[in-house]
Amino acid sequence: MLSPVLTGLLANRRSLLNQHVAAARQRWPTLDTAAFSVFVAQTLDPLCVALAAADETAMPAATEVAFELGLALVGQGLAGPAARLPWVDTCWQQLAEPAARLIAVAPLETLGALSNAVVRMHEVPGVRVEAWLQRMRALAVRCESTAQLRSVGALCAWQAGMAHLRVAALGQADGLPPALAAAALGLEEADWPAARKQLDGARWWHPRGAAAISQGQTVGGFTGLGGPFATPPELRASDEGFIAHSGERHFLLIADAFGGVVLPASAAEFAAARATPAAQLSFDSQGALIGTTRIRYAAPADGLAAVAGPAGIALYSPWSHQVRLLPSVA
Repeated sequence: MLSPVLTGLLANRRSLLNQHVAAARQRWPTLDTAAFSVFVAQTLDPLCVALAAADETAMPAATEVAFELGLALVGQGLAGPAARLPWVDTCWQQLAEPAARLIAVAPLETLGALSNAVVRMHEVPGVRVEAWLQRMRALAVRCESTAQLRSVGALCAWQAGMAHLRVAALGQADGLPPALAAAALGLEEADWPAARKQLDGARWWHPRGAAAISQGQTVGGFTGLGGPFATPPELRASDEGFIAHSGERHFLLIADAFGGVVLPASAAEFAAARATPAAQLSFDSQGALIGTTRIRYAAPADGLAAVAGPAGIALYSPWSHQVRLLPSVA
């Protein structure tokens, strides 16, 4: 059953909202209106209630914008019970209350930014979208503008595994109030200046210490099981990360203390990359070591290889579709 708040709004604006539905059906002929009704009940309704509590005057216009955006998202298969990913509905439901003040002021900008964020994260294997939502629930209420919400969202997405956002996220952090930037990293405000310097120059530095990253990050996987690599990859180092060659394709591997990603690359990038052996890493009959730290890697010791570059070390094997990306010093 819908809340009285949304029921009243739907009754008062029925003609206009019906026009929105008709326009959406013309644009997306496969739009499932029954699925949209479920979206309205499960996702739009709690948002409407949160908006009414935050700013009753702004609620009608903001909810109308959310209604129209919801039609587009359901029409594209991004929201509703038949969506190809669960995160848009979950995002709206979980962040409606903490972000209600911002949605009331700029509904399309704010809801669009949140929806786009979870869609982008879902597209990158290994990114921890639920962890992002958990952090954002605590931080959204502290944001004074949608611009701040975007910057905090970028910081949290980077820490949730979007390693390629590192430089951009830290740049956006510089425009945030220090207390908010620190909170996004799980730090006290007094610790932010020193932490910011560490993060700028050391991609493998982690606020919770070396134990958090001594084993690095595992990326890749076999295409038959949803991974990117058709064959065990060959690796070379670049300034940004590592370039992999697998089958007829090439990939850019980027990792840091918070996660690792596999992105498209070109044959030219692979040719320009360096096959410098990793002198910091040694091998024995049980596998690989950095100093006295045993690196856990699910591949036979026979054939293990590693290359080193500015981004760390890439450990790989002719028997595995996975790559272990490591800091130069464990």
